[in-house]
Amino acid sequence: MTANETTTIAPVSHDVVLHHTPDRVWDKIFDGEAARGWLGVAGFVMPERQGAAFCWFYDAGPTMPSADVGRITALQRPERLTLLLRLAQSQVDSRVTLLLTRTDNGHTALRLTHAGFPDDRIGRFERDGWEHGWEHHLELLADHLDGRANNYQIGHRAVLGVVPVGVTEGDGILVSKVRSGSPADLAGVRPGDVIRSADQVVFDSMEDFDEWIDDRRPGDQVLLRVGDRSLAAVLEAKQPPEYLANV
Repeated sequence: MTANETTTIAPVSHDVVLHHTPDRVWDKIFDGEAARGWLGVAGFVMPERQGAAFCWFYDAGPTMPSADVGRITALQRPERLTLLLRLAQSQVDSRVTLLLTRTDNGHTALRLTHAGFPDDRIGRFERDGWEHGWEHHLELLADHLDGRANNYQIGHRAVLGVVPVGVTEGDGILVSKVRSGSPADLAGVRPGDVIRSADQVVFDSMEDFDEWIDDRRPGDQVLLRVGDRSLAAVLEAKQPPEYLANV
């Protein structure tokens, strides 16, 4: 291994059958208006051209805006799309591949593979975050294709005010960002902290956190376990992003 090479962990892989033709699915992937929903972006620039740079811009409200950026490295309509995507925390390039196969009944079998996560602490958190994210993104892509325009940024009645990197079993949720003035901020949570549990609910997966927050309401008092600290917070109501106000 050279000085510029990084050992990586197992890639993320998801398979889904979409009840539409590969051409229809392909068009939706490059549709900027649809991306506001299934990717949860505020802005979307991704020309349908091999070698083109892309930018997915997020302004979900919980913290400062952010973006995922990269380049299209392979494109064969409507069968294969490969993206070189920069991992925000590790600052290394990962690879996302979407393979679209037409089934016997004219539908699309889509396989998404995301590889290149570093074999280190941050890489394991990032892998979990993307695995969880892609699962929901593909569910929402199916919704948009079927005419149910749900959005990735809408959900949960109450919020804590953190942006998670991901979860590793036995550790908890690694926090990427904390919105100023949010319940987490007022409680003393800071970027880089790991939230092990809340109200004695241990976070060994993002699903654990989702189920916990789904059961909470604005105004609920919660107790967070962060390292050797116990931090009290009062949850607040979730506000949809401003760019969705008229959607």
